[in-house]
Amino acid sequence: MQKENGIALKTFDKDEIKVYEALESMSIGKCSRIEVKEHLKTCLALSGTQIPTQEIFEFCVSFVIETYGQYKLKELGVAFKMYAEDKFQIGTHINFNPKLIGEVMSAYKRIAVEVRKKIEPKETQNVSQVVIDEEQAIKEEIEWWGKSKKDWQMINHTIFDYLWKRKLIRLTKEEADTIKEKVRISILGKATKPSEVIISDEQMKTLAKKYSLMIYFNNL
Repeated sequence: MQKENGIALKTFDKDEIKVYEALESMSIGKCSRIEVKEHLKTCLALSGTQIPTQEIFEFCVSFVIETYGQYKLKELGVAFKMYAEDKFQIGTHINFNPKLIGEVMSAYKRIAVEVRKKIEPKETQNVSQVVIDEEQAIKEEIEWWGKSKKDWQMINHTIFDYLWKRKLIRLTKEEADTIKEKVRISILGKATKPSEVIISDEQMKTLAKKYSLMIYFNNL
C-alpha cells in the first residue's frame, strides 16, 4: 500500500489526492496579495465565466483573502478545477464574483474536510499538545506581525479564537460594534464604488477578528 508520511494514499480517490497535494502549499492568509491574485486568474479561466472589471476582480481577491485565509493557496485551483469538471452541483454562472467563489468553496469544503480527517493521526491529540500548538501559532503570528507591513487584513483570524479561549481578548457588545464599524469604514474607504460593496455576515465576523487582533498586537 502506497504511503507518504504514514498516510495510506491508496485509500484516496483522484480528487482527494489533488486536495492532499494542495495542502502542501502555503495558507492563503500568509501569501502576498500578488500571489493570490495570480492564482485567482487561473480560477477565473477554469470557471468559464466572463472576465470581470478590474475593480470587481480586486474585490474578489480581497474576498478570498479575508474569507478563506485558512485554506491553502492551491486549494483554490483544485476547487475550481473540480467545478470545471462538473464535480459540484452548482448552477451555471455568467459572471466571476464572490457569490460564485463562495458556492465553489462551499461545495469543495466537503471534500477538503474528508481529506483532512484522513491525514490526521488516528489518536486524538491530548489537551496539552493542543495548547502547545496553539501557543506556538500565537507566538509565530505575533512575530510575523512585528516584521510585516502591518496589513491587518492579512492576519490569521484563528489566532483570535485561541486568545479568546485563554481570555486574553475580551470585548463588550459596544466594543464589538465599534470594531465592526471601523472595519466597514476601512473596507468601503478603499472601494471606488462603496455602494456596490457588500460585506456578508461571515466576512464581517472574520474581518472583525482580524481587526481586533491588530489592536491586541499593537498594544503588546
